[in-house]
Amino acid sequence: MALGFGTKIGIGVVLVGALSYLVLSDTGEGVLEYLYVDKLMAAPAKYENRTIKVHGVVVAKSIERKKGTTGDLRFVIEHGGERLPVHYTNIPPDTFQEEGEVVLTGRLVDGVFESDEMSAKCPSKYEEEQGVGAPGAGPAGAPRSNPGPG
Repeated sequence: MALGFGTKIGIGVVLVGALSYLVLSDTGEGVLEYLYVDKLMAAPAKYENRTIKVHGVVVAKSIERKKGTTGDLRFVIEHGGERLPVHYTNIPPDTFQEEGEVVLTGRLVDGVFESDEMSAKCPSKYEEEQGVGAPGAGPAGAPRSNPGPG
């Protein structure tokens, strides 16, 4: 059974109305802007006091822990030749280390990135796994092709 012209118009109006409602009612809190350190430092005033995610590498020998606590750290991250001081106020993940990559969620306040949420990855773990495979396996555990006899 084919839909009549009026029914098609009615469905179209409902769809447009629903889509408009979703777009206009978005508070913007669900999506955080994701930046590398160099992009943030290119326009810091634009991001001041806004909740964002920042990606960078922890600068060697920059980690300072507040005495007597496990969750109050100051360190510096870098990317693209730019550096950003960080104040982190939570217990860091086990993979947090100097020269490791981190993604921090927080706010830029007076030139310091204030954060209490971090994800970190340990590059040495992944580098070691790339060269190690099961016996008879090629690089990164990929099976070798067997050319057969002859």
